Amino acid sequence: MTDLKSPVQVVLQDAGYETWLLSVDSLAVVGFEDDAVMGFICLFEDAPSLLRRWRELETKLLAVHASSLQKAGEKTWNVYSVFLSAGSADETQLREIRWIEEDLERTRKIAACGLSSRDEIVKALLPLLPIQRQPLLDSEDFDLTQRLRKRIASIAPDAANAVLDDTVTPAEVVRLLGA
Repeated sequence: MTDLKSPVQVVLQDAGYETWLLSVDSLAVVGFEDDAVMGFICLFEDAPSLLRRWRELETKLLAVHASSLQKAGEKTWNVYSVFLSAGSADETQLREIRWIEEDLERTRKIAACGLSSRDEIVKALLPLLPIQRQPLLDSEDFDLTQRLRKRIASIAPDAANAVLDDTVTPAEVVRLLGA
């Protein structure tokens, strides 16, 4: 199993969070907090244990830290429970893990599995991180001709290739665009 404790802490600390380690029922947990957000990241060995235990651990963490949460004021609206695993999951498990994020009771939730690199951890934690500076673009986005051809094809499929072809007369292009 990939140990996620250190990389998760580094990603959060780079984003300005204070972090600390805890253990709940022999499970590694990373606590985190900044001026507006606070929460817990539970690190599971595999997807089945994540699916089996996430709700119980959320309840236990909230109960154990209830007094701190009550003193947090406005920040209590931004308490996150995050459930991560380096272990992979099948399609059914992936769907169930995505459903965890739709559970709106008690805390906001993030859940992901199959994490093995820093980039995958960053992607999983994006809702907690500042807006990233460098957008990921498809290589096709760099080719203006391809972008233009794609745009024309969405409007007038028959004219997409003709518009950018020097051998096609402007009158023919107009005819194709009007068709």
